[in-house]
Amino acid sequence: MNKIILRNKMSIAITLILAGFIFPEVQAQDITIIPKPQELISSEAEFNLEKAQVLWTNSSQNNDFALKQLKNELSEQMSVASEIVKSPKKASIILYSIEENPGSKIRKLLPDSEKLQKIGEQGYWLKIEESQIKLIANTEKGLFYGVQTLRQLIRTAKNKSLPVLEITDWPELEYRGWMDDISRGPIPTVDFIKDAIRKLSQYKLNFLNLYTEHTLRNEKFADIAPLDSFTPEEINELEEFAAQYHLVLIGNQQAFGHMEEILKNPFYDEIADNKWNLNPGSPTTYEFLDEYLGDAAQAYDHPFFNIGADETDGLGSGKAKDLVDSLGMEAVYAMHINKLDEILKKHGKRTMMWGDIAVNHQEIIDRLPKDLIILSWGYDPRDSFDQAIIPFKESGFDFMVAPGVRNWSEIYPNLDVAVKNIANYVRDGKEYGAMGMINTAWDDDGETLFNANWHGIIWGAEMAWNPIKSQEEAQANKERAGRLSSFNKAIDLLFFEMNNSESITESLNKFSELRDIPVFGSITNASIWGSIFDFYPKEEVQKVEDANKLMLEEASALARELEGKITKANSEKIVVRVAKNAAKRAAFAAKKNLFILKLQEVHENPDAVSKEEIKQTRDELFKELHQLKIDYINLWKAENREYWLTENLNEYDKTAHELLDLETYVFINAGEAIKPGEMEIKLSTLYPDTVIRYTTNGGEPTRDSKLYEGSLSITENAEIKARGFKDTKKGEISAKYFNVHKALGAKPKIKGRVSTANPAYAAGGPRGLTDGLKGSEDFGDGRWQGYAGQDIEVVLDLKAKTQINEISSNFFQRLISWIMLPASVEFYVSNDAKEFRKVAIAENKIDPQKQGLIIENFSSGKLNEKARYIKVLIKSMGPLPEWHTGAGKSSFIFLDEIIVK
Repeated sequence: MNKIILRNKMSIAITLILAGFIFPEVQAQDITIIPKPQELISSEAEFNLEKAQVLWTNSSQNNDFALKQLKNELSEQMSVASEIVKSPKKASIILYSIEENPGSKIRKLLPDSEKLQKIGEQGYWLKIEESQIKLIANTEKGLFYGVQTLRQLIRTAKNKSLPVLEITDWPELEYRGWMDDISRGPIPTVDFIKDAIRKLSQYKLNFLNLYTEHTLRNEKFADIAPLDSFTPEEINELEEFAAQYHLVLIGNQQAFGHMEEILKNPFYDEIADNKWNLNPGSPTTYEFLDEYLGDAAQAYDHPFFNIGADETDGLGSGKAKDLVDSLGMEAVYAMHINKLDEILKKHGKRTMMWGDIAVNHQEIIDRLPKDLIILSWGYDPRDSFDQAIIPFKESGFDFMVAPGVRNWSEIYPNLDVAVKNIANYVRDGKEYGAMGMINTAWDDDGETLFNANWHGIIWGAEMAWNPIKSQEEAQANKERAGRLSSFNKAIDLLFFEMNNSESITESLNKFSELRDIPVFGSITNASIWGSIFDFYPKEEVQKVEDANKLMLEEASALARELEGKITKANSEKIVVRVAKNAAKRAAFAAKKNLFILKLQEVHENPDAVSKEEIKQTRDELFKELHQLKIDYINLWKAENREYWLTENLNEYDKTAHELLDLETYVFINAGEAIKPGEMEIKLSTLYPDTVIRYTTNGGEPTRDSKLYEGSLSITENAEIKARGFKDTKKGEISAKYFNVHKALGAKPKIKGRVSTANPAYAAGGPRGLTDGLKGSEDFGDGRWQGYAGQDIEVVLDLKAKTQINEISSNFFQRLISWIMLPASVEFYVSNDAKEFRKVAIAENKIDPQKQGLIIENFSSGKLNEKARYIKVLIKSMGPLPEWHTGAGKSSFIFLDEIIVK
């Protein structure tokens, strides 16, 4: 295997060296084409577009469509009125596809046979002379792509002239497409997808994949899809529309994991393993899939069909447990894929599937149908993707590579990561013989707007047609940077139709600078929606203030800059508006964070900040939030249906309610330990004259509930609910459930630095490990404490010698989020806090590669110790291992309460 790979790399290197001698560099540096052509020779001479008044093509419906596109481009861009004639003799622009008249080729129009062989099925040969333009292709598809190049040249022409040149061009990858997530939030309108097809076909993409979990309507299962979902009729309409652009829709329907939207419906409980996965142990599952998957397959004409089957979190943790325990996860997974493949073959489809489970459990690979198309995916900016590709290549599978535009959960896509990820993944895919590229745009938190994704999607088109070549890291970085610089200029000219002195891509790349500012959560959507009542660890306050002041300044400046460029863009103004909205959201998040610091000051000292200042800032935030909401609604409706918009707007409303609840909000916090097993509970508000009423049994606090007068303690598990009352105003209910144990309220001393990726990861500071609050299935709920890339040592002082029967804590694992269980947890006791004695060790017994959401208890087991001090030493798994998509990066450890019995 290694010898074959080395030989391939050597042959590529030799080809590149020879290429420098065979093909001259582009002489005209201002020639702007996306994707970059394979071969281009130009001269100083020019073709005057005023001559482009007579057009001819050998007849076919699709050739006529391409010719009409060219005719319109000449009219709109150059005000040149042209006519289409029936003979090439007097034509100034000739479009000729050989397949239309294979028996009667017009020899004098054609380039030499070597060029025709080179351009293949999808390539073209373009010759611009001073008197005539000839565009020749073997097929009408190649002719269409050549017309897109010619249209771009016209769009950037100076003085109504084109340079005399010769382009010989072809794609390196046969399949070049994008995937749009239509299931985790936005469902685009048919008109918006048509517009995307129209635009992206100009950059020679040739397929679209609509990622579908539950959003294709089916009358047999009418209770699954939301009313705003796609219908089979709409799919057919899009297929017909796309055909004239030489673009196809490839079907998609998740059929294993990511099924939670279907499985939360109680009528589909029998086919559920857990809340995410179908149950491969039930015959009913396959009866359902035979119809549901079969119908989805029939909705699409193209023979390829994507079944997903990625991230089958916790397979066998529910109803399929006995089957998985008996056969093993790998055998069950492969069995299910084979059954899905049988269903699709009945409908004439060839199965595509994501490759993550198989590449991480390679014993699955040999059990899969050999005609599968594997989608090798990964979204990090690696220098090499060999490990994600080679197992499938060696096993003989056809495959595509699936990078991503890195838009998900972000205020604005991470262009730096996307550029490197796409370029390197496509390069490595080409090296190992990939069929194509599927560039992914996910909507994990449902807030993403597709109009933020164009740079990454079109960069994918650039790379899939003509990938970078360099393998060595430094050379690859240099080549990629050079290509990106030219690409960005081309985007300004071709996509935004800016003049040469202005650049929108320069502004878009400033989001990377914002991302470098060390604010909690960076510029993610989550950074906007954190509660204003979640305070920062005291030791981080100054850093938080400095970072957010800088973020507010820089993000506000970027929003103003983008506002100024909206009017200067001659095309795609809404894309600039989306970017401006993103910058304003980043600025709002920073201003809100600075407001939180003021509230934190007031909470600690009521006289620290005047009420007038608090009210003024609150009112400013409220007004800005309302305008952001209105802007977001308009931007959403420009591309999407109504579905899920209300869910996103709830975040705006929730923050608005918090701002309105400022005077009556009640903080519920763990206080000091009174004695082992008893802890004070502190209730407080920002305003001393607010009356607090509370309950300890989970009941709703009313004006008749017990009045908080500064003293409250618990000795047993309790749900504390509290509400503030001020004059006639009744506040929202605050609630926390406390678990009582012997270390409750103890103040931990921690060696280890909590992650600053999200304020919630601090869990309120060191006391978050002994405050009686246990974590949920959401590691960002403010109960889990998160650390990255380090071991952790926690020492607890129980204040007196205490009988210790067990020490334990829960830990979290979710590999997709880079969170791993610890390698081990060691338990020590002491009576002087100097000499500690190890009393137990809990080793990690869970497979590090086990997917899904895992909460595992690490316990000392039964003890019989009397001690005042306890030490817990948590050993990290270290950097993410080689098999992980984030290999080499720091893994996270998340733990919640340290419980002492």
